[in-house]
Amino acid sequence: MSYRSILVHACQPAAAQARYLLAARIALAEGAQLAGIAASGSLEVLYRSGAAAALMPIGPEDCAFLTENARHDLAAFEETVRASGARLVSGRVTDESAAAALPLAARYADLLVIGQACSPDAIVANDQSLARTVLVHAPCPVLVVPADSRTVAMPERPLIAWDGSMEASRAVRGALPLLQRTGRVTVACFFPQKYQADGSAGGAALVAYLACHGVAVDLLAPAQAASVGHALLALADLRGHDLLVMGSFGHSRFREVVLGGATRTVLAETGIPVLMAH
Repeated sequence: MSYRSILVHACQPAAAQARYLLAARIALAEGAQLAGIAASGSLEVLYRSGAAAALMPIGPEDCAFLTENARHDLAAFEETVRASGARLVSGRVTDESAAAALPLAARYADLLVIGQACSPDAIVANDQSLARTVLVHAPCPVLVVPADSRTVAMPERPLIAWDGSMEASRAVRGALPLLQRTGRVTVACFFPQKYQADGSAGGAALVAYLACHGVAVDLLAPAQAASVGHALLALADLRGHDLLVMGSFGHSRFREVVLGGATRTVLAETGIPVLMAH
């Protein structure tokens, strides 16, 4: 398994260099092609302003600056990629919002790379994290890269947050190209007994699965914590991990409250890249 097509969200160039460089280095290592997409959100502005059109008509020309900003974002991404030597195959600007455009475009990618906090323009911003929205709807693994990521090199010390769930399993599969390059990973088991259908203890079944793919595992059983998210981040910091692999939750409000607190915490506070799948 390998990544052959990597899609990158181009936005906020001043805060996106770590994202662009990491995506480029993964593409170079995997022999993958890179594509960039910048979203202006102007269609959403026009839609939201429809109710007030009688008082203050707004037309496409009034949103032209949003499209121009998106073009600037895309150009900055393309410049960084070309300088890295990675293969850039396409870049496009869409007038849809990022929350609408990214999951659709990700249907044709092996990996989607986004920022930790890529808010749209203030005019179309809302109180829901773009990263969480994309994670729920993207059909491929999503790599979330903080603006102040401590590394933009290929990950060397991945940490897997494992609870045996479908989401965690999808995240591990989505991360396999990166895990196989390191050859060894650390697995932190939280509540794995919930999903163990084969009666195996802890993450034993995952250890056997990763061994099939040439990946050795250091298995940890951290003390149960009130906040799994904070426990994961503390563990990653203590042990010097440079990539966190975990599932994300976002279906019903009840399920998210019970199981998804770690997703919210990690997205808000991580200092290292996080590969997630839903």
